[in-house]
Amino acid sequence: MGLPHGASMVQVAYATTDVRTSARRWYELYGAGPFYVREHVPAPRVRVPGEGGTVLDGVFDHTCALGQWGPVMVEFVHHHALEPAPLERDMRRHGIGVHHVACFVDDLEQACERMVEGGARVVVDAETPEVRFVFLDVGPAMGHLVELYERTPYLSELYGRVARAAEGWDGTDLFRER
Repeated sequence: MGLPHGASMVQVAYATTDVRTSARRWYELYGAGPFYVREHVPAPRVRVPGEGGTVLDGVFDHTCALGQWGPVMVEFVHHHALEPAPLERDMRRHGIGVHHVACFVDDLEQACERMVEGGARVVVDAETPEVRFVFLDVGPAMGHLVELYERTPYLSELYGRVARAAEGWDGTDLFRER
């Protein structure tokens, strides 16, 4: 299973235990950056599929560093707290390495439905104060999760800001606060 039809892959994300150390290393190796860091991103609404079609309230506490890597955004993510246990298992995966790719879709509900019909499984459906996002497990063939969200004014501004910061960037001020 690949990405949903019509999806635009906009980000590759790596799990880490230290977003700043990982981002610094990515800058040293590949020139990616600068990185906008956000600590303990609030997610006031977290829904996790449970047994028999139930939906459980969850906890999704993470820190991220967002930077530009050529034409795509790169994210380093560290999960502080994930609940319930199935969310912990599904989001932690192997602990480090490629965690997910993120895609803009025209219609979040429709894209999720198509992916589920194709065999994917919803891991979490959540919202920060700015954006709703859904993570799906597409199975072992991919080896990572897929994150879907609709392009909103907030996300367009965020992705644009990160990309613009990389234009002509000289490597100074590697970290910036969002």
